[in-house]
Amino acid sequence: MTKRILVAALLGAVAMFVWESIAHMLLPLGDAGIQALPNEQAVMATVKETVKEPGFYLFPAPENRPGMTGEQKQQAMDKSMEQWRTGPAGMLIAHPNGRAATLFGMLATQFGADVLVMLVAALLLSRSIAKGYADRVLFVAWMGLFPALAREIPEWNWYGFPLPYIMAQLAVHLVGFLAGGLVLAKVVQPVWTAKPAH
Repeated sequence: MTKRILVAALLGAVAMFVWESIAHMLLPLGDAGIQALPNEQAVMATVKETVKEPGFYLFPAPENRPGMTGEQKQQAMDKSMEQWRTGPAGMLIAHPNGRAATLFGMLATQFGADVLVMLVAALLLSRSIAKGYADRVLFVAWMGLFPALAREIPEWNWYGFPLPYIMAQLAVHLVGFLAGGLVLAKVVQPVWTAKPAH
């Protein structure tokens, strides 16, 4: 791994992080499809009283007890699916006793993740056949479809995430990779274009 790749990953991550900050703090993309709970205090009190461990909860969840036969599991799944159709249904990520997190820590983690993403993008770009600058930018930009198709679409399909939220995340991903690609394409040259040493 060359120093150029590492520098490109860092600079590309800065571009992506800046865009993500704009998208979530200055544009409506950050709030698209997200609503506050009605009567939030009552819901929070119920969660604190009934949910004892932090985790990812799905409701209604199919019955799952030890020793169930395949047929019983299928019946439980069918019953759960029928309850999903008639509602109420949803998912809950709960931290009943709060969460040890700070804004700085979460931003640092996000930036670290962006660096890793851009590092992978830079490595792939260096092995690509993209010729000109525009081709290299598009090569990276299209990578924004991967998280959208692999994560956002399943969340809409399986858990019923709101379509405005999904579309906003698609825009965040695509523009984020485009922003990173504008930087990476300036710094990273595919290895096949490098001049042979004399």
